[in-house]
Amino acid sequence: MKYDLIKKENGVFEATISVDKAEWEQALNSAYEKNKGKYNIAGFRKGHAPRAIIEKTYGQGAFFNEALDEIYYKSYTTILAEHEEVKPVDAPKLDINKIDENGVEMVMTITCVPEFELAQYKGLTFTRQKAEVTEEQIKEAIERELLRASRLVETNAPVKNDDFVTLDFDGYVDDKQFDGGKAENYQLKIGSHTFIDTFEEQLVGLNIGDKKDVVVTFPAEYHEASLAGKPATFKVEIKNIRERIMPELNEEFVSNSTEFETVDEYKNSIKDRLVKEANDRADLEVENDMLDKVIDDTEFTAPATMVEEETKRQMNGMRAQMQYQGITLEDYAKYVGKTMEELEQEVKNNSARNVKARLVLEKLIKSENLDITEKDIDEKFEEMAKNTGKSLEEFKKQVNNDMVNRIANELLMKKLIAFLRENNTIN
Repeated sequence: MKYDLIKKENGVFEATISVDKAEWEQALNSAYEKNKGKYNIAGFRKGHAPRAIIEKTYGQGAFFNEALDEIYYKSYTTILAEHEEVKPVDAPKLDINKIDENGVEMVMTITCVPEFELAQYKGLTFTRQKAEVTEEQIKEAIERELLRASRLVETNAPVKNDDFVTLDFDGYVDDKQFDGGKAENYQLKIGSHTFIDTFEEQLVGLNIGDKKDVVVTFPAEYHEASLAGKPATFKVEIKNIRERIMPELNEEFVSNSTEFETVDEYKNSIKDRLVKEANDRADLEVENDMLDKVIDDTEFTAPATMVEEETKRQMNGMRAQMQYQGITLEDYAKYVGKTMEELEQEVKNNSARNVKARLVLEKLIKSENLDITEKDIDEKFEEMAKNTGKSLEEFKKQVNNDMVNRIANELLMKKLIAFLRENNTIN
């Protein structure tokens, strides 16, 4: 077997492989010995028919595929052994130029990670946004905390905005009931705009036991085409009304509901939390800026096979997610105003970016000899074990290889971020 290896663009190697008559004959005999037991030939016990008889019965190429597999494996492993620079990212593509009893000539296309130079990633200057928290943000955070501490209580007062109403309803279009238009003991928050048109507004002022015909119109773009744009009447009965009772922000609420004693202490704790969150966001943004800089400035194109594989993985993931939510990916594309071709192209663009980012960061990590030790992983597991109230030995019993790899990758990215912070200026 002879081959001529040529390095082409973007990490692609092309090997033209020639197999002479003697080696091809040897491969055919090997294929015959391995597969002769599959053939039934009249006059011969199974597995004992001569190769020439099998080829005469089933065709001259009866053993070509198996022989090609052997030649393919032998030539591929030889190329990898003799050329360290060939580091495939996918199975090779094989094209047959010539095949007959005199030998084989084929072209093997091997896609590898392309060689590229990293863009500058040290000695740069980045700007970190100042983490600021306004009084309005503190006020909104406190209101959210009070909302979580609120209670829903039954009331005999008429329905008002923000009340939670239990109701029965039965919908009619063209004086006929329609699928999905009927429910009993349905829980509805007034003002949530869960229902179409002015349905919720028309319930305001009703009392428990009241019945009313609520008249609305379905949107012209309603997902159910048979109802789109049509007027509908819902026969509604109010079964129960609950209103939200908000706690008052005072010393009693603080001491009973939090770890603090005074309102000022409580407000300061909210502010401290918001400041920490703002700082975390600012840190994350500047860290992403550093990563994006080296990724975007490094010039090379991600291998097409890797992009295709990543695109397929992402599309399958999206399809499974949509199926879990009860819709098809095609319906989702329509919902976001895209054709399937546009959606797939968008995913393909993201995949190309993801593949490029992975290869750039892998090379950066290798270039700077960043690594994770077993001690690093054990320290992380010990921290996780404490958080779950278990000993390290107990915690390790539930650890699998996927978890170890995930933790290792997280720790490696932290080391990379720390390295970039140490080697760049952040204003």
